[in-house]
Amino acid sequence: MLADDRYLASNVDDAAIDAFFASGEAHIAELFTNLFTHLSPRLTIQRVLELGCGPGRLVIPFAQRGAHVTAVDVSPEMLRVAEERALKSGVENVKFQTFDEFLRGDEQFDVVNAHLVLQRMPPREGMNIIRELARRVADEGVCVLHVPFRVRQSALTASSRWLRSRIPVVNAAANVLRRKPAHLALMPTYTYDLDEVFAVLDEERLTQHYCVSAQHGDVDGVVIHSRKKATAAAAVSREEVRDESLIDVKQLIAASSLDDLNAKAESYFSSLANWDDHLAKPFARAADTPALLINFANVLQGLRLLPGMTVLDFGGGSGWVSRILTQLGCRAIVLDVSPTALEIAREAYRRQPPIGTQPEPRFLLFDGRRIDLPDRSVDRVICFDAFHHSADPDAMIREFARILVPGGIAGFAEPGPHHSQTAQSQFEMRNYGVVENDVDIDAIGRTARAAGFVDLRVAAFTLEPFHVRADEYEDLVHGRGATPLRWLESTRASLAMVRNFFLIRAGGDALDSRGVDGLSCRIDVVRDGSSFVATATNSGRALWLPSSAGRGGVAIGCHLPDAFDYARVQVDEAVPPGGSVVARFELPANSEPEFDCVAEGVTWFAQLEGGLIVRPPRS
Repeated sequence: MLADDRYLASNVDDAAIDAFFASGEAHIAELFTNLFTHLSPRLTIQRVLELGCGPGRLVIPFAQRGAHVTAVDVSPEMLRVAEERALKSGVENVKFQTFDEFLRGDEQFDVVNAHLVLQRMPPREGMNIIRELARRVADEGVCVLHVPFRVRQSALTASSRWLRSRIPVVNAAANVLRRKPAHLALMPTYTYDLDEVFAVLDEERLTQHYCVSAQHGDVDGVVIHSRKKATAAAAVSREEVRDESLIDVKQLIAASSLDDLNAKAESYFSSLANWDDHLAKPFARAADTPALLINFANVLQGLRLLPGMTVLDFGGGSGWVSRILTQLGCRAIVLDVSPTALEIAREAYRRQPPIGTQPEPRFLLFDGRRIDLPDRSVDRVICFDAFHHSADPDAMIREFARILVPGGIAGFAEPGPHHSQTAQSQFEMRNYGVVENDVDIDAIGRTARAAGFVDLRVAAFTLEPFHVRADEYEDLVHGRGATPLRWLESTRASLAMVRNFFLIRAGGDALDSRGVDGLSCRIDVVRDGSSFVATATNSGRALWLPSSAGRGGVAIGCHLPDAFDYARVQVDEAVPPGGSVVARFELPANSEPEFDCVAEGVTWFAQLEGGLIVRPPRS
C-alpha cells in the first residue's frame, strides 16, 4: 500500500482510486525499463509472481502485458479486492493465492516481485522469504526485491515508537492524537543487512544485479534487480523453445493495411485525456530521461548538424526532438501519421517557444507510404525510436534516399534485433496494434546500398556508465588488469539492447563556417598611423559564408585592450579555401589592436586549435 493521505479511507474517492492504480502502471513501466535495459533485453516474461499484492495495484499492469500472474497476499480480504479490481479491468490471466497456498507450491517464475513487503517482516522471517523467492526464480529469470536497510528518525521518534510497541495505553493515546482507531497496533519497520541479502541471492545463482535507491518517508531502501544464471542445459532448452502465444510482428503487418495501422496510431493519440506526459518529454519520467538524453546526444553527434539545415523528424510524435532541432537553428519538419500527434507537437511549441529568432517548424501529415517532400529537399533525417514502428522499413529507406540532398545523413536511435519479443513490445502490439519491429542492421544495409546510400555506420556506446573506484579508473585508462575486460563486458551488454546507426548519401558534404570543422585563417596587417588594412586569407578547408548569412557568417574583428569586441568589418561574399578578403579599420590614436576572424554565433578563429590573434607591429 502507498503511504499517502489521498488513500486514507476518510479521503478516498474515485479519482484517488484511479490515481492509485495508475501509479501501478507507471511503476511497472519503470521496472520493465530497468529489466530490459540493465539485465536482459531478451527476457521473455510468461510467468510472474507478485508477492504482497494488496489490492492489485501492480498485478493488473503485469497481467495486461500478457504474463500469467500469481498474486499472493496474507490477507484474504486484500485478495478479494484485488480479484474484483482485476475482473473490472478485464484481466483474467491472474491466479490469487494466500501466502500459505503459495508456500505449499513449487512453481517457478520468470519474474518474482516483492515491493514494499519486507519492511513489515522481522529479518529472521524475511530472510527465509527472500531465500524462498530466490529459489522460485526460473533459470535466466529475475527477482526484484525492495529491501529497506535504514530508518532515519530522531531520538524522540525512536523513543516514542519503542514505548508504543511495548505499552498499549501509550499506543492508544498516540492513535487518538493521530485521529486513528485507538486499538490500531503499531506497525514496526524492519531493516535488513544488505550483505546477507546478496549472499542469499548469490547462493541461488542470482548473480547479475542492478540496484536503484528507494526512499519511502524516513525509510532508506534499495530495489535489487537480480538475474538468475542458467545452467548450460537450461540455456539451450530455453533458446530452442518458442512460446506460441507470442505475437509475430510479421504476421501482424501482413494482417493489417497501412491505413489500419495509421488509424490505430491516431486512435491512441486521440484517446489521450491528458497530454502532459507527452509534452514533458524527454523529462516526463526520471527513470527514462537519462537513456533518452544519451541516445539523443549520440544521434546528434552523428548527424553533424549545422544551423539552417532542413531536418525531417520522422515519426516526430509529440515534437520534443523537433523543438530541440529548432532551438539549434535547424528548419524542423515534424512528420507523423497521427493528426493528433502533430497537434500535440504544435502545443509543445506554443507552451515552450524556442528562445531567440529561430526557423519556424513545419508539421507534415504522413500517409505511411510517400513523404510529401520534393527530391533532394532535406539535409538530414532523424528517426528517434520511430523507425521500428514502420510496417515497410525498406520503402522508408528508399524514401529517405529520395528526399536527402547529396551527402545527406539519416540518423536512427532504435532498439535491438529481438525487440519484438520483449514483454513491452508484446504489450504494445496486443493492446494497441502498433508495429514493434526487430531492427536488422544487415538487412537495412543491403536496402540502403541499393537505394544510393554509400555508407552505414553503427555507434558503439553505452547507455549505462560503468562506475569504478578511482584506482580502477586508472587501470581502465591505462589498460591494466581486469577492469578493462569488465568494462568491455558491460558495454557489450548495453550494445545488445540498442542500434544507433547512420546512413550516408552519396555526394559531397561540403564544410562551411556554420561549423568549426575546417575553419582556419591567416591575417596580414599593414599599419599607417591610426589606419589598419587587414588581409584575411581562408587557410582552412571550409567555405566562409558572407556576413549576411547570419549564424556562421564570417567577419573580420578587432579587439582593443579595454574592449574585447571593438569593431567588425563585414564580408560581402563567400570566401572559398585559399581566397582572401581585405578590411580597413580606422582606430583611435595610439591603439594597440588585435585582429581575428569570427564566424557569427559559432566561434572566434583564435579559439580553434592552431588559431592565433594577430598583433600588428607598433608604428
